[in-house]
Amino acid sequence: MTRHLLRLIWNRKRQNFLLTLEIFFSFLALFGVVLLTLHFANNSRKPLGYDIDRVWSITVDRKENDEDPAVKSRHRATFRQLLLALREMPQVEVAAASFTSPYASWSWGGSMRLRGGHKLDHSVNNVTDDFPALFQMPLVKGRWFSREDDAATWKPVLVNVRMAHEIFGDDDAVGKVIPEERDPNDPPPDPNEKPEVKRVIGIFEDFRKDGELSSPENFLFQRARLDDGVPKADLPGRLLVRLAPGTPASFEETVVKRLLADAPDWSFEVQRADAMRETMLRQFMGPLIAVGTVAGFLLLMVALGLTGVVWQSVTQRIREFGLRRAKGATIVNVRRQVLVEMVIMTSLALLVGVILLAQLPLLPLPSELDVIPAGVFVGSIAISVAAIYALTLLCGWYPSRLATKVQPAEALHYE
Repeated sequence: MTRHLLRLIWNRKRQNFLLTLEIFFSFLALFGVVLLTLHFANNSRKPLGYDIDRVWSITVDRKENDEDPAVKSRHRATFRQLLLALREMPQVEVAAASFTSPYASWSWGGSMRLRGGHKLDHSVNNVTDDFPALFQMPLVKGRWFSREDDAATWKPVLVNVRMAHEIFGDDDAVGKVIPEERDPNDPPPDPNEKPEVKRVIGIFEDFRKDGELSSPENFLFQRARLDDGVPKADLPGRLLVRLAPGTPASFEETVVKRLLADAPDWSFEVQRADAMRETMLRQFMGPLIAVGTVAGFLLLMVALGLTGVVWQSVTQRIREFGLRRAKGATIVNVRRQVLVEMVIMTSLALLVGVILLAQLPLLPLPSELDVIPAGVFVGSIAISVAAIYALTLLCGWYPSRLATKVQPAEALHYE
């Protein structure tokens, strides 16, 4: 029976090939939509690591290059004054400074070479001591930055749970030095500079800077000092405040005026963290909407094409189905023949698609795709296959009913 159906499909190979090609590309597009949807849904269930309720982010433009040590020292003093001014305002519960903040477009990526040659990619943020309290970040082990780090002869850092596990495995990372080694391909270091030693003083749960839909990543916090203890240290790029409940939006103008009073040559842009979150979510949803639109059009074309092709096929094969009925085939047998032909044609397209997708984990893909769990990948294939089968069977259901309405007498009349 299967061989006979394959022969029937082959006899209409040109028409069926185009339809199979449409099914193939529809499957790939649908897989992309399902993969992104499941990936985002899986990410949204993981801890975010912070709370943005009543948080405002203030971008600072210093309008002056700080390569000159004297200029950098003056800017550092201005930052200290700005934080003091913010903390004096009764509407401000906590004030801090950092290089970047949650949902901000600024990112700082880094990598380190661990002993043994393993390269570890991670994101970095320079934060002042009040940053964790401002975002109410949960601490897993150790402690946050504090004034006791001023006299440290090593560089104190905080890492998230993921990064601590990648570096130290199941061992307790608190108090340990990150075992870095110099990359032999890097230029030789300055002999007058001491090698930087990073010691982990605490482990936080996570800090998914780009929000709920972003993939988990390794994250490291460095302490941003606003005194002159580290003259070459980078300066923050943002001021952050957590406001008291009930603070009106009009307070933004008061904040900007207060900051301009201490830094009249600088400029400040205030953004509410919840508004930044909405912008970031739209950026994540953009590709999903675009791929979903393409997949929707492809599926619509496949549905119309399948329905039309099967309908035409049934119309042209009236005598064939009638003769089968005359020889004893039941209505169920005829309907099953039409649907099985569609299943075979769909299976050929899906087989090629699944084999192609199965090669993706073996290819040198960008690091962004490494964070997609195997369960999400396999689940996306399974859902896409099931959806395509359901679509083809649904499109073939009505034409298959037409085939069962052919009376044997009518078929014998044609013969």
